[in-house]
Amino acid sequence: MLKLYLSSLRLAVALVLFGVSFVIAVKHLGFLPESIQGNGRLLIRFVALSILGGIGAYAMVASQIMNSFKVTEVVAARVRRSLDAFAEGLIILDENERIVLANRSAAETFNKKQDDLIGLRASSLSWIAASKTNPWIQAAETFAPQVDQRMRFNHPDGRESSFSVNASPIEASDSIPSGVLVTFRDVTDEEAQRAEIEETLNSLRHTHDEIRIRNHELQILASHDALTGCLNRRALFEFFDEAWARRHQHPGSLACLMFDNDHFKQVNDTYGHQVGDTVLTRVADVLKEAFVSPAVVCRYGGEEFCVLMENVMLPEVLAAAESARQQIEALRFEHPAELRITISIGISLSDFGSADIQELIHQSDQCLYVAKEHGRNQVVVFDERVKMEEAPGSCRAADSPRAEPRCETVRGIVALLETLDQDAESPLHQA
Repeated sequence: MLKLYLSSLRLAVALVLFGVSFVIAVKHLGFLPESIQGNGRLLIRFVALSILGGIGAYAMVASQIMNSFKVTEVVAARVRRSLDAFAEGLIILDENERIVLANRSAAETFNKKQDDLIGLRASSLSWIAASKTNPWIQAAETFAPQVDQRMRFNHPDGRESSFSVNASPIEASDSIPSGVLVTFRDVTDEEAQRAEIEETLNSLRHTHDEIRIRNHELQILASHDALTGCLNRRALFEFFDEAWARRHQHPGSLACLMFDNDHFKQVNDTYGHQVGDTVLTRVADVLKEAFVSPAVVCRYGGEEFCVLMENVMLPEVLAAAESARQQIEALRFEHPAELRITISIGISLSDFGSADIQELIHQSDQCLYVAKEHGRNQVVVFDERVKMEEAPGSCRAADSPRAEPRCETVRGIVALLETLDQDAESPLHQA
């Protein structure tokens, strides 16, 4: 290329010297017009025009010579071989986005011969959704490299390929790029693998969510009573253990309430177990509505329910228990319409002298026994200061008329009762 320019320059100098020599010669030989021979200024102009003519001739000749060469013809053969060895497609664009050089991989990528790519605009190739944001255009406009830009190419056979495109401006000066170097790396397989991995991950997430849901369902089944939806006995004791451990963290007390449906065996015997199940479900709904979180409601066994309340005072517990008793007494059923039910309630608090959870439950259970013994359909609260035989005899039967809510506090329940050895199979608990 340098030799070509030097040859053109020598030609231009020769033309200029020839023009000057010609002017001098014809002047001495008398071939110049008389108007020029006597006028030095016109002679100078004539010489200048000859020089300019020589320069113009040089420019025209050089342009024709340069246009007759392709970049691939003036780039050293070993450089072209090196570029052809690249696995990535590589093209060089001029300032008009036209391809002036393309390696073999680029030709294979675009399904064309290398020579056929020369002169084409890069954006005119079969890109999918090509636009002014193409990386080579951005590189030329911002004079900054564009890295790992993803583009899709449509092949003549209908296939689509994905490419990672890098574009770097070629510096001609500090602020004006003379072209752009662009490389293309086929990432079709990578994107397919990535899509497959993403699909697998989504499947795993879906499976994980399903497992989590199933585990939650299993946890519900393992910790709740299937009929009533209340906690079962095992789950209750887990809550009891935690509540007992933190009972001193709050100013209030830990309360245990035992509920037992009155005459439930008679309901089953008279109306059948299906009606009995309906009764248990309706009672459980009342209790779950009356004792909301952090209180927990448990089906303790058979027709018995247990409620655990944290950080409470006795008046609050009594009010909640009495409200639940009244709501249960007010329950009505479509079939049988004549059915009426009542419930007996025993209450004990952690500051009533219980040494552990079992004793707290035992105190509540003994209160429940006393409520059954003294007429049912009432609330009985434990008080260790008075023995059981001192309990008032004013407790009345469930069907006795009364003008005010029944909430009888029985003083002292534990002493002398341990010999009774009450359990869930006793006639009183089934009554």
